[in-house]
Amino acid sequence: MGYKSFGKRRSLRLTHYDYSSPRPIHVIIGTYRRRPYLANRLLVEKLVSLLRVVAEEYGVRVYAYCFMPDHLHLLFSPAVGCDAVRFVQLLKGKSTRVFWASGGKGKLWQRGFYDHVLRKEERLEEVARYILNNPVRKGLVRKASDYPYGGSFVFDIR
Repeated sequence: MGYKSFGKRRSLRLTHYDYSSPRPIHVIIGTYRRRPYLANRLLVEKLVSLLRVVAEEYGVRVYAYCFMPDHLHLLFSPAVGCDAVRFVQLLKGKSTRVFWASGGKGKLWQRGFYDHVLRKEERLEEVARYILNNPVRKGLVRKASDYPYGGSFVFDIR
């Protein structure tokens, strides 16, 4: 049996994991059909501001973020009253409205998102560094600090 495509009804989340746990989680959210919508500097600047506002509003700690042309990496800890799934849903919904207000049409994000809950042996700083070095690995910049669309609301990364 080959590759199986799961329909829209299949949940992408872990069935027995409590997504309200304060444990840090790394999520990757792809743009719709992997289109490079996030290569638009003005749009990404607005989305970084939105990410900060939504995180502060819901008490979510964002350890690292990196807006790549066709996906977004986030490393964060959920907060009381705003679990990881809810935070991503809020962010996707609000950012799509920013996308539309900026002249975008249709969907900004793919359905669902990839998540990886950090294990006890994984170091938060190492995962944050991995996320922030994504543009270097993709050949977009020579140093992570040269990439304008990555950062942290917790750590001083410069």
